[in-house]
Amino acid sequence: MNPNTISPAARRSHLLFTSILGMLMLAVGACGADSGEGVDGIGANVQDKGRSASPVPGKPGDANIVEIALAVNNDLGEFDYLLGAVGCLTDDDGNNPVVDLLTGDDKKTLFAPTDDAFEQLQLALGVPEDQLAPEVTCTLGNETVLDVLAYHVTDGRRFSNSVFNRNNSKPVEMLNGESITTNPDLTITDIAGQSIGVVPDFVNINASNGVIHVIDTVMLPFIP
Repeated sequence: MNPNTISPAARRSHLLFTSILGMLMLAVGACGADSGEGVDGIGANVQDKGRSASPVPGKPGDANIVEIALAVNNDLGEFDYLLGAVGCLTDDDGNNPVVDLLTGDDKKTLFAPTDDAFEQLQLALGVPEDQLAPEVTCTLGNETVLDVLAYHVTDGRRFSNSVFNRNNSKPVEMLNGESITTNPDLTITDIAGQSIGVVPDFVNINASNGVIHVIDTVMLPFIP
């Protein structure tokens, strides 16, 4: 295949996958790599992970959820909007409840929207295309931002075979007290009625304190 025929989106997806895979290989350490389990599921297609028995990936490494997001952002610029939304909640003393939550010892599962997902949300809220920016999310107010971010986190280390049921839709309670509905076709339905997809090849990212699933839409715990 001529590399010039590869779309920018496909090239960006490949770079993102390569970056995450490389960091996870470092995080899981030599023992996981030797056993063949260290990064199992990181590069597997979501259809396989959601519809099969799906072995749980091997032992996680030292990188927590926030550290993985920061490393990807540093390398590629992805997660500018997600990290920007989290940054909205930093107080004058540098304290941030979401950072504390996702760097702690308690196991959490994060559904991490892409930058494109946040841009589409801002466009839907009436932000002009030439004014899209991570900091625009802060104009929603801290209470709303915290509610939305908490709607993307659930308790426990939940790999895709725990998130999705093969035959039936099921509710998954999120940290803000509301629920999402996960469906057998590997989509998620939020309170706003949106159909959210997980991004193929970017599920079951195994952090030291939980799991990350990358999603293509910002989930909303309210009807806009």
